[in-house]
Amino acid sequence: MEEFGLGNMEIIKALSPFPGFGATGRICGAVSGALIVLGLYFGSDDMTNYEATGTTINAARKFLPRFEEMLGSLLCAEIQENVVFGRFMDPRASRENFEVFIKAKGYEKCTLPAGIGAKLAAEIIIESMEEAN
Repeated sequence: MEEFGLGNMEIIKALSPFPGFGATGRICGAVSGALIVLGLYFGSDDMTNYEATGTTINAARKFLPRFEEMLGSLLCAEIQENVVFGRFMDPRASRENFEVFIKAKGYEKCTLPAGIGAKLAAEIIIESMEEAN
């Protein structure tokens, strides 16, 4: 948001249920967050601007395989298991799971995929700027 002047805190609030797609272990919040950033950058306020929609989809199609290559998956559960914790924590399944997640510094460790997603989205934006010049 800060680097490219995109969005506002309402976007952050809207993204609050997205980590792990509602903490279900599905799409990683780093993926959904990065796709929203790409939409904010490449998209248009005019919903009939299909060229902008196409550009946004092309950016997403660049992002998704790069993210998957770096982290091995687009899914929260698989990233938790194979990259972050060694298993899927499923922190919202029960109070016990949540306590284990907190004790394992889950919020801190889950910033790794988010940072990678932000880096990759920024790279795609910068590449588009360089292509425009």
